[in-house]
Amino acid sequence: MDFNIRDIRDYYDSEVQDYDYKELISLGISHDNADFMVSIGVPKEYNDFVFYGTDTLQKTIMEGVQCITIGHYASFGMRNSYGLYLKEGSDGLFTTSSLHEPQLYMLNKNLRTFFMFHFIKNEVAMKMRQQGEYTSNKYACELRRLFEQIDPLPMKDVESFWSHLVEDYETGL
Repeated sequence: MDFNIRDIRDYYDSEVQDYDYKELISLGISHDNADFMVSIGVPKEYNDFVFYGTDTLQKTIMEGVQCITIGHYASFGMRNSYGLYLKEGSDGLFTTSSLHEPQLYMLNKNLRTFFMFHFIKNEVAMKMRQQGEYTSNKYACELRRLFEQIDPLPMKDVESFWSHLVEDYETGL
């Protein structure tokens, strides 16, 4: 199954943030992430994720690491939202969780991969359902296989967002 990241925009239910490449670079965002933010685009809201505009992006120090806050994650029913961070000068997309040690951990190797995981999650489910092949466990196996090919680190961390998501499908939750 081939995936074109540009097609992720079909899943955006909100406006795309308007970013200036030079401003992003001057803030310390990597060239790859800045390119994605400008050329593909980042929605203001996507599922339970909120992404900030240029005027709200800010530098912060998380667990001794210089980061840029680019948004937050707040699932329905959660008491606290978790920040979304890019490490200054590197590609990694990070978040925090009180259930994870250390609390700051890598969500994906970059923004492109984060949105690619969401795109794959949607496309695989749709294809399996159309072909009458969908079962929760089969879907989880395919997600795990594809995610591990693209960005294996989130799947190795059993407490990560993506690992938990796949595990929920494996156990039928």
